Amino acid sequence: MLQMRFVFLFICLFLLLGSQSTDGFIIRFITETLQNNVAGEPVIHERTNWNFDPEGAKKARAIYYEKNGYRSAKFIESIGVGLDGYHEERRQQQQERDVGRLNGEHFINFPAEPPSL
Repeated sequence: MLQMRFVFLFICLFLLLGSQSTDGFIIRFITETLQNNVAGEPVIHERTNWNFDPEGAKKARAIYYEKNGYRSAKFIESIGVGLDGYHEERRQQQQERDVGRLNGEHFINFPAEPPSL
């Protein structure tokens, strides 16, 4: 029985190693597994040099804050009022609606008292 298993395994091994397409598949499978899963992609191991200027980043941040506001507050506000030419009217309506709110928080009971004329 043990000899029969040995003969069967030997025949399977001989057929497996004798086949060229299977041999290439096994080698490619092993190398790709080691390269991509263990060592990582080859692109990861390439050394790159970047011309980085920290002063340029500080200048770009200042320009961004000037244009869009801190955390894009001006940009979000411009989206909220629209871009169709009626943005000043909508901004006025939103200011009237938000009387009694401080940065979106209620500091008096809502709805607010209508402003006395």
